Amino acid sequence: MRNLKHLILLFLSVYLISSFSSCSGDDNNGLTGDPTITFEMAEYKVKVGKEIELKAKIENAINPIYSWKVGGKIISTDSTLIFSKSDAGEFFITLRIDAENGSAEEQVKVSVQDKLPPEINMSSTMIAYAGKDTQITAEALYAEDAAYLWRLDGKIVSEEKTYILNQTTLGSQILTLKVTNEDGTDMQAITVTTLPEPKPELFFDNGHYRVASNIDDKRKMTVPLGKSLVLAPVICNIANPTTFAWTVNGAVQSSSTEYLSFTPTAKGVYTIVVTEQSTSAKAEVEVTCTEPEGTYFRAIKEGDKATAATAFDYIPAPGQFVNYQTGTTKVKALTDAQNWLNTNNTGGYIHIGAFGGYWIVGFDHSVKNESGKADLLINGNAFQGWSEPGIIWVMQDENGNGLPDDTWYELKGSEASAKTTKYRYAITYYKPNASGSNVLWTDNAGNTGSVDYNGYHTQAYYFPMFISESYYTLVGTRLAPNFFIEGGIEYAKDLGWGYVDNYNSDTTRPRNEFWIEDAIQADGTPANLTHIDFVKVHTGTIGKGSAVGEISTEACVPSDLNFKK
Repeated sequence: MRNLKHLILLFLSVYLISSFSSCSGDDNNGLTGDPTITFEMAEYKVKVGKEIELKAKIENAINPIYSWKVGGKIISTDSTLIFSKSDAGEFFITLRIDAENGSAEEQVKVSVQDKLPPEINMSSTMIAYAGKDTQITAEALYAEDAAYLWRLDGKIVSEEKTYILNQTTLGSQILTLKVTNEDGTDMQAITVTTLPEPKPELFFDNGHYRVASNIDDKRKMTVPLGKSLVLAPVICNIANPTTFAWTVNGAVQSSSTEYLSFTPTAKGVYTIVVTEQSTSAKAEVEVTCTEPEGTYFRAIKEGDKATAATAFDYIPAPGQFVNYQTGTTKVKALTDAQNWLNTNNTGGYIHIGAFGGYWIVGFDHSVKNESGKADLLINGNAFQGWSEPGIIWVMQDENGNGLPDDTWYELKGSEASAKTTKYRYAITYYKPNASGSNVLWTDNAGNTGSVDYNGYHTQAYYFPMFISESYYTLVGTRLAPNFFIEGGIEYAKDLGWGYVDNYNSDTTRPRNEFWIEDAIQADGTPANLTHIDFVKVHTGTIGKGSAVGEISTEACVPSDLNFKK
């Protein structure tokens, strides 16, 4: 009877709160759709006689009422549940919320076990920098009152939960962690690669990959006479840049920010230098002022086609679908890209791997910016709940030489003004020393990570082995991570619009269609392009899951939407 009384009171509470809020001016009334419930894990474990706190992330719920059920019976109406059992077994617990704007239920499994040894949950690879302290904290489940033991190349180095690593010798070492509680032990080996400490650096991105052999090559850009070009360097390993000094052919400019708006008054070649004042890091770019825009516009002629015709560059980032093993060449990779284009199949794609991986292609004619209309078709294979967004860049053949060696402009998307969007983000991938290994990376903000090897794709290397150097750097716009797990299922969040391989959540913008009028300068101002000749696409976010591997954009053969002979 007590349970029945409780249920009656529960439903009366829901009714009264709903009635009250319907007459109030509550700001939550702006919420739309049903509530959602998300647990961090699909299965929780607890030892017999011990307590575990279950809580979920509740979103889009107006004045929710909670009910936790086991076997159909309500056991709690709190927002969190303290669960304990004196016998081992598996229990399926359902959380239900009833809110003014709807209801939701989510089930989670709790395994109650007689013995619960620790489970280490750490990456098997990591990066450290020579001469710098690297704090490594053990991450393990069920490690209450556990003992820790760290060994470096077999020698005990710490018995604390956190180990401070400081090595001066470059290269790889094996760090092992042993975690022990009263019920058992877990162990994990971690390959630690020690690299030179990164130095403050500026450089200008030309849209191509960067390796040791081309770092000192002069970067070049173009701007047509009568137009302006906004310049901004890639900033590396400078945590808090102060002011910047700019010169054009030696003449000091007024800008003290990372941006310079350059408007040449005459055709010619200009040397532009920027210096970050606190570190004296500097970068140089050669900007050629060309003939006015439209001088080299290429009208459609007999024999031209709607799809892109020429592959100029193809550099995938590491990934599970990237299969260029030892002995392959860059020529082979570029031939693969050209063969992909030759199919004229706007539904076929070539793999570009994790963040920054890209292809650069060109049309056999100039693609017009048709006012108020989409200009480019670039399909992906996204579906609702699974988007792997790629960034689109476009270029005019401003110098008329038929090559993509001018200036790149990004096509903005819905996340262009988001604080989490990182422009001129640089990531460096390191070639593994052994087959079957994760690919380590560092970025220009001092972060580290890895593209992980998995059991689903068993080629020796995920790193494109036609790159002969020990590392390579890719630059682009990085969107906020969109990968998440809900109810034990892996998802990749759909973004609003403007990205390849994205299931647009903004239905006013058709998927896979793109506007040249969305092209922007480095500072986000409109580029106002009348046409384009070249397109680049790169993977735009970083993420990975245990079941799906790394997030990687699938971008199909581009096509001119308004092609008419």
